[in-house]
Amino acid sequence: MQRKRLLSRALSIPLIAFATTMPAFAEEAIEEIVVTGSYIKGTPEDAALPVDVITAQDLEDQGSPSIIEFVRNLGVTSGNLGETNQFQAGGQGNEGVSTINLRGLGASRTLVLINGRRHVSTETVGVDISALPVSALGRVEVLKDGAAALYGSDAIGGVVNMITRSGFEGFELRGSNQFIEDSDGDYQVAGIYGWANDRMNASIAAEYEHRGELQIRDRDWGLLDQPLNPAGGWSGIGNPGRFLPAAPSGAIIGAGGPDPQCTNLGGAIVGPACQFQYTYFDNLIEEQDTYKIFAEFNMNVGDNAEWHTEFMYADMDMPEWKTSPSYPPQSLFGADRFIAASHPGLIDFKAQNPTLFSGALVPVAAQGAYTLTRYLGVAGFFGKPQEGIRQTQTSRLATSLTGSLFNDELNYDVGVSYSTRRRHLEGYDMYVERMAFALDGLGGSGCDPSTGTPGVGGCEYYNPFSNAIERSAVNGNTNPQYNPAVANSADMINWLVGKQASSTTNELLVWDVVFSGETGIQLPGGGVGWAAGFQARNEKFDFWLNDLTNLAVNPCPFSNPMSVTLGNTTTLNCNAPTGPLAFLAGATEEKTSRTAYGLFAEFALPITDTIDAQFAVRFEDYGGEVGSTIDPKLAVRWQATDWLTARGSVSTTFRGPPQSYLSGRGTALQFIAAANAFKAVDTLGNPNLEPETATASNFGFVVDTGNFFGSIDYWRFDFEDQFQVESAQQIVAAYSAQNCADEAVPVANGPDCPGLRSHVFPLGVVPAGVERVEVNWTNGSDVVISGIDLFGQYDFADVMGGDLSLGLEASYTMEYDSDDFLDINGVTLAQGGDFVGYLNTGANPYTPKPEWKGNLFAKYAIGGSRFTYMLRYVDSYEDARTTTISRLQTIDDQVTHDVYYTLDLFDNSTLLSLSVINLTDEDPPGVQLDQNYDPFTHNAFGRMVKLGLKYTLGGG
Repeated sequence: MQRKRLLSRALSIPLIAFATTMPAFAEEAIEEIVVTGSYIKGTPEDAALPVDVITAQDLEDQGSPSIIEFVRNLGVTSGNLGETNQFQAGGQGNEGVSTINLRGLGASRTLVLINGRRHVSTETVGVDISALPVSALGRVEVLKDGAAALYGSDAIGGVVNMITRSGFEGFELRGSNQFIEDSDGDYQVAGIYGWANDRMNASIAAEYEHRGELQIRDRDWGLLDQPLNPAGGWSGIGNPGRFLPAAPSGAIIGAGGPDPQCTNLGGAIVGPACQFQYTYFDNLIEEQDTYKIFAEFNMNVGDNAEWHTEFMYADMDMPEWKTSPSYPPQSLFGADRFIAASHPGLIDFKAQNPTLFSGALVPVAAQGAYTLTRYLGVAGFFGKPQEGIRQTQTSRLATSLTGSLFNDELNYDVGVSYSTRRRHLEGYDMYVERMAFALDGLGGSGCDPSTGTPGVGGCEYYNPFSNAIERSAVNGNTNPQYNPAVANSADMINWLVGKQASSTTNELLVWDVVFSGETGIQLPGGGVGWAAGFQARNEKFDFWLNDLTNLAVNPCPFSNPMSVTLGNTTTLNCNAPTGPLAFLAGATEEKTSRTAYGLFAEFALPITDTIDAQFAVRFEDYGGEVGSTIDPKLAVRWQATDWLTARGSVSTTFRGPPQSYLSGRGTALQFIAAANAFKAVDTLGNPNLEPETATASNFGFVVDTGNFFGSIDYWRFDFEDQFQVESAQQIVAAYSAQNCADEAVPVANGPDCPGLRSHVFPLGVVPAGVERVEVNWTNGSDVVISGIDLFGQYDFADVMGGDLSLGLEASYTMEYDSDDFLDINGVTLAQGGDFVGYLNTGANPYTPKPEWKGNLFAKYAIGGSRFTYMLRYVDSYEDARTTTISRLQTIDDQVTHDVYYTLDLFDNSTLLSLSVINLTDEDPPGVQLDQNYDPFTHNAFGRMVKLGLKYTLGGG
């Protein structure tokens, strides 16, 4: 225990939420080490950086959490991806992805290393850390300081170094089962085997992890009635939906109203609309299977060199990702959405509801209609959600040679690593053109619109009215107006949808050469150490689309020449290509490659016996239009007294735009408040992006009196030209404020409406009628972010025969101050301000920012038993949107209690563990979002009980 404590204190390392009395590191690890944040070997007393260390023992005492749980519990993180929420937590397409987001700066600004070397990044959301088996982890070092001067771009917010259990000997097998109410639960089986002799060692770890499905409808807070949370998964476009009477010409002649079976089948009547709660079909946890393997080999080569090789592979499969049975079409009116009076479903609908249509302007029998509807709703997709696929394959191979030359005067580390990640997505959406034909009776797989007769033979009608629905999947109610003669066939349901598929492959090849040693220069505090190195990294990005999704193959909603019979005479050559599907626009394929080069130097300066400094500088060149940079860093540590240490650092950083930000086009679903519905938002690459830069600083104090260890650090980041995606909400709001939908209304001194109109289409619509919005990657507002980290731990010896530790770890964000938001044409879209303490959803590019996040902990160890208690706290924050109902204006704080117990059995060969997460079964605070909680911030699963068993034979 004493050696572990000496190491952590000498490094000025506050052991975060997991900190307690632990067994020692191996003797040889203490003599001379390299800590994350420096390439210079030396004694721990030289460190001047805020580094947190989480050991394998720390994780074990927390019930061996999954990667998702581990990241969520770190006080220094916020806005992490990890849950499968498809609406807020990263948006659709990131289910099953886990990232670590230091300070809430964005996961792509946190550099993740494995054994000190880079790992492939997903560019837009950072490194997916879920691929590494937890059973292979020896410790995790978290550098909470800008480190671009040593490691290059991506290290803006800090570095997370995941270090494996090198040198493990023996055999270890572990398993766990986590019980979650209304779910099959989560379970894990893992093993590691290690072998060694005097010259070499090798180990292999394998892990299988299963997550059980948890439906949102299994939580009483997950589905709220429309008045309690209008944004809680409610859409004004459902099925059944709203109908509007129309003349034979297509002109709307009445206000219409909700389908008369709306509430009976589970909808909600709001004004003239029948709203549909699409989240009924969604999950809080998706069924997921993940297979992981990690192997490493180390061999002494001569007396002064070691060869290291490691291999990793992970396969994540989410085979039945659940979503709404259909999405709302972006175009609700037009010739392709008109239902003629001869439509059998409409004829029956009128007959069963004779008072709904007035013949004042046009005889009822001659009236057609429009419906504000999606093609499937409360009936589900054959009674179930629509299903898609989410898959990720990750692989990594790294090798290095480390050693010393000239009688240990010169140390070297030469390495190469290759890592790749392939992400595959599949989903479904409705064909625009096929729906147009089907409303005219020319639908179905057996119909040729050019030769068929409406409703005859293989040609079928699609019926959008409730008389086509026999039973609601939402509430189980039957429909008294159901008429099987006008119901939609299974062939029609399947024919109307097409499968989207895309794959994104990222590759990273890195060459590293690092030398270190002593300069021979003596300062009053000792000799000056140095390190210098070179890095070349090649990044490849490949985005593949199937033909249906590829705009180069299928650019237009209409392609069949027979579409002109629908009145769509100008649609075959579309001016704004969106693809053939009704909601999700198509995209463009992309394939890029580039190589960045870096040179760095570092010096350890023992200025006096009590003052140490670190100076580092890095030159990095991205080539091409991005250019190069020189970034320095200075860190100083002052041992003021035996018990008080002061430390501080300042550095600059430079980050070139990821390749996917520079070109291409992608689409995501986003709630647009003005339209009160989810709309397609198309994100376009920007070849004119400039690099983003930042200045990072950290100043703090460490107190170590023996039994008490504590620290306080003030940190600050000043960003310029940071990468941001223009806010669709801001664009639509500015579009509305400047009357851009009506060119006849002049706006004195207003922005250039064409600049905004180019983002919103079709042109000239009022905000409520917006179909989709285009946004660009841009160099956004300058931002200043600052806060304070606190840590304190007191150790009590011989308390009733055992050891007791009490502690606190917390992070306080003081400011997240942004300048005004500008679009690519210089138009002010929204005012800036301080976004700490706010939900920050939609209206700006930031994730939720509670002011406080922290943990109180207590641990007691006696004999072979260890008890740990954690009180976890997340501060309250505000929803600043004007549409927020008063009950949800303030998002309450959340306090949860976790209890852990481990017991060593049979001469420490067997470890039994019991964990109770969220002991009091606290619900997440209510939020006016689709699933009624904030997935970036809160745990939505309630009480979880986990049993674990570990058997070790040998182990070293």
